[in-house]
This record gives sequence, structure tokens and C-alpha cells, in this order.
Amino acid sequence: MVAAVRLALSWMTVLPVGPAGVPDAAAAGRSMTALPVVGLVCGGAATAAAHGAHALGSGALLSGVVGVAAVLALTRGMHVDALADTADGLGSYAGPERALEIMRSGSVGPMGAAVLVLVLLAEVAALGTLVESGAWLAPVAAYVLSRCLPVVQLRRGVPSASATGFGALVAGSQSRPGEVAAGLACAAAGAGLAGAGFAGWWPPAVGAAVGLAAYLASAGFSRHAVRRLGGIGGDVLGAPIEAGTAAGLVAAVLLL
Repeated sequence: MVAAVRLALSWMTVLPVGPAGVPDAAAAGRSMTALPVVGLVCGGAATAAAHGAHALGSGALLSGVVGVAAVLALTRGMHVDALADTADGLGSYAGPERALEIMRSGSVGPMGAAVLVLVLLAEVAALGTLVESGAWLAPVAAYVLSRCLPVVQLRRGVPSASATGFGALVAGSQSRPGEVAAGLACAAAGAGLAGAGFAGWWPPAVGAAVGLAAYLASAGFSRHAVRRLGGIGGDVLGAPIEAGTAAGLVAAVLLL
């Protein structure tokens, strides 16, 4: 498990903790089960940076900017890039080959730009609101939840859209027990959206329901990607991470 965590962190962040050499498909698949740990690291970084900025006198909005920027730096912005590419590819309504070509082009079109702006604005505003309220657990839980979402897309039977690349390495790597574990992790992280100081049972229950809804949405998104693109790829896996982060943070605000 330690090797899986190291590989996941080296792939999904700039932390130089990865093992030497090129991993095989089995090791790559195991690393995907460690993505919630990556979420814990990213969530901790975002929350600490935003609270630090707030303690120095920044307002809610600027504190949110600092927190989101910290994660962008930590992850090399790979998930925002994936979100923009996926929005452009699927938003083009082109055939599979043309849509994949658009996603690989490296440029951002109008659909990708619009989606990216809206998602990042939601993240900044929601994180700032949570920090201003004194929340620590809820924003971390949102990042953990978002990193649980790709696991269900990697269930067996879901093909890769390409014979090469990251998608080809990890597609179909997760067994049914892994799917169930990911669903439970989503529910647990969702419950954490209610924070540590909730009153009564309903906030964590609603949060758990939000987590399960996000899990099902990710599964549905992978089915849509298979219909439109012929399978999944790195961009399709990364897009729900960024969108899920925004959704989780907004849900946490609504549960305040």
C-alpha cells in the first residue's frame, strides 16, 4: 500500500516520492486506490493555505484564491487542463476520433474556457466562505471526495479510448470490491462535508447522500464517455476530480 500511495502522489502531485522505473499496469491500478490519500494531501494544502491567508488579514475571496492556487501549484494544474479538454471534446458533438483530436490539441476552446471559469469561481468562492466560517474538516473532505470519483470509472469492462497513454494503463483495473470500497469512501467523505461541529444527524446524512450521488454521477459520466469517445482516458478521469472538488465545496457551504 505504501508503494501505491507513493506512486499516486508522484503522478497526481509534484511531490518527488515516486518509485524508480516505469510502473506496470498492476502497480498503476493499485495506485488508483490510493487517490483518496492524494485528496487528503491536496485538501490539507488548500485549507491550510486559505486559513493562513485569512489569518494574515485576507478576506474570504482572496483566501479562497490562495487555497485554490496552492492546489493548482501542487498538482501542476493537470485536472483543470483535463476539465477544459473534456469540455471542449464532448462539447464539440463531433465523432469519437475528432473529439479525441480536439482533446489532445492542447488549446482551450470556448466551451472549455467557460466551464473552467465557472468551476474555478465556484471553488474560490466556496473555499473562501468555508474558511471565513472557521471550517477545516469540510474543505478537506471535499478534496478527498473528488479524488475518490475516478475509481468507479476504472471498473472492469470500461475500455480505454486509446491504445496508449494513461487511460490504457489503468482502464479496467478496479474489481467489484474496489468499486464498493470507492462508494463507501465517497459516502464517508461526503459525511465529512458537514464539518466537525454539526448539530443533529441530518447534516452528515445529507453529506453522505451527496457523496454517493457524486459517485453515481462519475459512473454515469464514464458511460457517456464510452458512448461518445469509445472509452476513457486521462482527461476523462481528471475532469470529475476538478468538477467534484467544486461540487463538494459548494455542498459543504450549503451544509453550514
